[in-house]
Amino acid sequence: MKYPILQQNSDLEQLALFHKALGDETRLRIIGILLVQDACLCEIVEGLHTPTSTINHHLKILERGGVIHGRREGRFTVYGIDRSKLNRIPLLHHADNQLKGGNGE
Repeated sequence: MKYPILQQNSDLEQLALFHKALGDETRLRIIGILLVQDACLCEIVEGLHTPTSTINHHLKILERGGVIHGRREGRFTVYGIDRSKLNRIPLLHHADNQLKGGNGE
């Protein structure tokens, strides 16, 4: 028997990277910041009170997973959410979540 999904290696790999990117509390906090506004590394570090090297590591995982993208602005890289993938983030669909800006009522 053939399983069509097993023939789509690159799709499966990208899906796995996407879900890996969502599998960490710090990365979810970064997503929360970027849902409000695009931000550079220093703004994210300041907002989360976390070392630069740690945030940089998490940003790379989020980029590899296709959750966020970076763009150069002068000497800074500004990160933003890939808005086309928001519907794939389960946490954002939960009625009580705060990431959407909802108040849980």
